[in-house]
Amino acid sequence: MGHSTLTKIINFIWFQTIWFLAILFEDAYLLIILALLALHILFSKHKLEDTLLGLGIGIYGSLVDGVLLQSGLFAFSNQFAWFIPYWLVTLWIAFGMMLRTSLDYLQGRYVLSAILGAISGPLSYIAGERLNAVTFPQSSLLTVTVLSVIWAMTVPLWLWINAKITLAFAPKEQDSQG
Repeated sequence: MGHSTLTKIINFIWFQTIWFLAILFEDAYLLIILALLALHILFSKHKLEDTLLGLGIGIYGSLVDGVLLQSGLFAFSNQFAWFIPYWLVTLWIAFGMMLRTSLDYLQGRYVLSAILGAISGPLSYIAGERLNAVTFPQSSLLTVTVLSVIWAMTVPLWLWINAKITLAFAPKEQDSQG
């Protein structure tokens, strides 16, 4: 990938801004969060790849968290029947876009990314729970264990998918005989 350090720092700050807006204000700042997602695409050198990864992981995360919601592991104050809140969908999309930039150093390092996912994924949900964005109706141990397993698989999976997307859109070498 080869993103510059400044780009990675800006991307990390961008993600943290979206995270705090979503967690603290939920859907109240949804338009601002959507604008920040659009800005990322606007300034991206890889618009299509970022969009595909963001939307793909947005769908994936919505399904995963939807199952956790339906299983009683999560509860949200502003959920719509069976679907997770919109602000959480935007967090998944932003995570996918951050994965391509700030976390690109994990590309190909699947064991390390699984370990970091198993730790950082649940910590993000715990922080969200402490800030009243989500409730854990089940025991904290059960919730954190399930989240750790999911995130230990999610981060390497989406790094692998990112590699496939990047390869699919890489410029093809010219035929040297033509």
